[in-house]
Amino acid sequence: MKISYQLIRLNLVLFFCHFLIVQLCVAQTAHDSLTYYCHSFIKIKTAQGMVIYIDPYNVNAFQDSADVVLITHEHPDHNEIGRIIQKSTCQVIRAANAISGDTYNSFTIGSIIVQGFPAYNSHHSKSSCVGFVVSFNGIKLYHAGDTGKIPEMAELTDQHITYALLPMSGVYSMTPEEATEAAAIIKAVYDIPIHTAIPPGTYSDAVVARFTSPNKLVVHPGSTIELVAVETDVKVTPPVPTGFRLDQNYPNPFNPSTTISFNIPTKEFISLQIFDLLGREFTTIVAEELSAGTHSILWNAVGLSAGLYFYQLRAGSNCETKKLMILK
Repeated sequence: MKISYQLIRLNLVLFFCHFLIVQLCVAQTAHDSLTYYCHSFIKIKTAQGMVIYIDPYNVNAFQDSADVVLITHEHPDHNEIGRIIQKSTCQVIRAANAISGDTYNSFTIGSIIVQGFPAYNSHHSKSSCVGFVVSFNGIKLYHAGDTGKIPEMAELTDQHITYALLPMSGVYSMTPEEATEAAAIIKAVYDIPIHTAIPPGTYSDAVVARFTSPNKLVVHPGSTIELVAVETDVKVTPPVPTGFRLDQNYPNPFNPSTTISFNIPTKEFISLQIFDLLGREFTTIVAEELSAGTHSILWNAVGLSAGLYFYQLRAGSNCETKKLMILK
């Protein structure tokens, strides 16, 4: 009986040691991240687990409950707060909270600092629209809201912005050319295009191509990137995606066109093919040698019936397959 108690105690000690090691590993691998859903809708998740949503719209985001929700203005494609679940302690900050006359208010939520910033154009009044600078873990992220290129952007230069999220639909916000000029004024380390098309929920690679900031960092809807704090007094080149990767097509479901993006680490002959549920090949979208880097292919599914299909990317010994859905 004495031996049994000793074994039990030893097993408990081993269990708790294992638990502490796992927790330590989790803590070491945690990082800050940004998920781009669509339009101007993003999620920031800090390494400490704090969750910030900005301008929720069109996509339900139930995986992470909100600690903070930021609303740049009250147009319906920017304020669908019902798309997310809020914690009981969640703080919602709207333009009405962030602006007091000519003063833009600052908010401290734990280790996060949120600062209101001017945002306006012919479609959005200065008194009812706001941008936000969100600071955490050495990172400063500027979400411009719906704005034109405005003189106040010069004030951001000395703030050493890490990530600038700039709208460029060309009607309700800047054109991509104006956004390029704004990026040159702000001098962020990375410039991320958002709100790239007029129809809510859509994304335009053609518009993004016209945005020519040397610090452009393209994040397609549905993608998540790791956020990194960097020294902004040193010239930093935006990261080039590495490794073999096939992204989820966007939009999905779709009718009749969708964009398929992928990354290959070296110059390689690749094939991108479409298959049905029985594994029968319908078409080959790409079969050629491509340079290393990220590529986006616009595919038109005219002629195919509605339903579930697979698309497969092959490059050398690498192969990845994902599902897509065609609507009619």
